[in-house]
Amino acid sequence: MTSANQPQIDLWDGRVGAKWAAMHEALDAMFAPAAALLAQRVEPVAGLRVLDIGCGNGDLCARLLAQGADITGIDVSHAMLAIAAARTHGKAALVRADIADWRAPVPFDLAVSQFGLMFFADPVAAFAAIAENLRPQARLVFTCWRGMAENDWAAIPLAAIADLLPPAAPLNPKAPGPFSFADPAHVEKTLTAAGFAGISIAAHDFDVCFAATGGVAAAVELALQIGPASSALGGTDKTVRAAAAERLHAAFDRHEKDGAVALDGAIWLVEAARA
Repeated sequence: MTSANQPQIDLWDGRVGAKWAAMHEALDAMFAPAAALLAQRVEPVAGLRVLDIGCGNGDLCARLLAQGADITGIDVSHAMLAIAAARTHGKAALVRADIADWRAPVPFDLAVSQFGLMFFADPVAAFAAIAENLRPQARLVFTCWRGMAENDWAAIPLAAIADLLPPAAPLNPKAPGPFSFADPAHVEKTLTAAGFAGISIAAHDFDVCFAATGGVAAAVELALQIGPASSALGGTDKTVRAAAAERLHAAFDRHEKDGAVALDGAIWLVEAARA
């Protein structure tokens, strides 16, 4: 598998994907409201051929299977696809591929994605490839994050450890990454250029659960493994990570309630149709 997206493929089929597979239960709980929103929004799907792009550990695949969809999940991570296979019990077709380079033999009736479409080196080309995998007028429905400033789950942990990190060069806000679709105008322009029409982009908010049980300690452990704070700490030594854990503990302590820790999350729910 070789493409312009290779740096992201290497991450997700490497250490990041392995972490997400190992922590799939916590991540399912973390993003459950977004998965439920997507599953509800696309109903009814019974009998439809549905493509789940960046299907990861298969939570959304399982939800749509339960609604009667004929589901195909595509992802670049061996580790996460193995989790998806176990939880869908052989009832989903699972493909390891980069959607930007993959073509299905038969077009789909619907494509969905939960936070799986923000990582392309060339978003227009990738979404054009998605369009080619859909029948005319078929829908694309996906979630993506709004800006980091609106997403306390990302901003608060990162701010808590900022002074422990070396200065970083300013990032291109549209570079591949979780917040590359924060600007709705950029999303609409990308989809239009890729051959989609009837575009709607709606704001939704939900609590991002860092720990349903286990309190602050569990939340700190998760934040050290996934998310922008974890990425920023990559390659730092034990001393820095220990200090970061203390900072995160203090930050999360203000958000703990009855053993649970949740912070604000802000997403776009995007819908479009192949023109």
